[in-house]
Amino acid sequence: MTRHPSTRVPSPARPGLALPAAVFVVAVITLFIAGSAFATAREAGVAVGTLAQRVALEAAEYGAAAVLRDWDPAWNVGIPVGQSLGPFVHAVRGGTARVRLTRTGATTWWAVSEGTAGGTIARRMARRTVGATFRLDLAADPVVAALAVADSARVSGSGIVAGADSVELATTCGPGAASIAGVASPDTTRTCDGTCGAAGLRITGTPARLADSTVAARVASLRAALAPDIVLGAGAVVTPGPVVAGATCDAISPSNWGDPGGTGACANRMPVISAPGDITIRGGIGQGIIIAGGDVVLEQGAVFAGLVVAQDDIVTGSGGGTILGAALAGDARAGSADHSHIGDGGMVRRSSCRLRRARLGVASPARVLQRWWAELG
Repeated sequence: MTRHPSTRVPSPARPGLALPAAVFVVAVITLFIAGSAFATAREAGVAVGTLAQRVALEAAEYGAAAVLRDWDPAWNVGIPVGQSLGPFVHAVRGGTARVRLTRTGATTWWAVSEGTAGGTIARRMARRTVGATFRLDLAADPVVAALAVADSARVSGSGIVAGADSVELATTCGPGAASIAGVASPDTTRTCDGTCGAAGLRITGTPARLADSTVAARVASLRAALAPDIVLGAGAVVTPGPVVAGATCDAISPSNWGDPGGTGACANRMPVISAPGDITIRGGIGQGIIIAGGDVVLEQGAVFAGLVVAQDDIVTGSGGGTILGAALAGDARAGSADHSHIGDGGMVRRSSCRLRRARLGVASPARVLQRWWAELG
């Protein structure tokens, strides 16, 4: 019996599923990883951007607030309306503030503070801007006469007290104001122009004499309200004048009382000069506000522009002296021969411009009421 080798019938080919399944799983995992990475990157980008925006806003707010801290009183009198200052640059915890300050009125200022953060990469850099309004806290004008005394005053020889407004600074202050009284005192019969209580040629104004009983109270109020920049000893004798170091006005020198009418570095210096007793100004020039616990004596042609407040008397001594602005005397030491005296070569001339500049010089900036800043962008 013959055997034939068996013949194996090949089975039909079946495509494998393992490889496509593996590829699919890998693709899904890859997409998942890529999506997660993309979402993470987006979230990180948003977080960085949000942080940069917050830092930029904080920097802008800081720059606006820093205006108050860095205020220069010379701006009060030296910067005309419409002029801008800056930019002032501040580095703030990862951000930078650039501030520009513009005077918008006699007592109002507008600051624009731009804060930036995030470095130099465009997609991470943030910029925020705020605007802030400030005002100068300007005290009320305490003056009712060129010379106001709490008791008595005498004007003799070639001395002059004039209530008509001086216009020597008309180019910077504009037209003069209306005339005010020459001398104010509680009892006008104790105002002596050669003869006590009688009309004369040395005291002029509208009216020449004014009855006013508030002088002592105004002297006390001014002494309490004004913080001194320069403190002198009792009985001080000073010959003031501008002091310039390089191109900068030296604010340290106790004899630097500014430069009235000048155009140099000290033209806008308006200090408050204080002493517990008498002050004698022996020649020289100065400006601002004087607050003395005793007499203020001007001699040898001394010139002071602004406001002079003496707890006792205002006196012009040998060689005379000039006050451009106004003067108040509290007559603290009463006596028949103890009174304010404007003698030969002496003059008290009312100047609304000098007074305003002196008051502006001591004014402090303050935030306006309600919301003092707003975001601009």
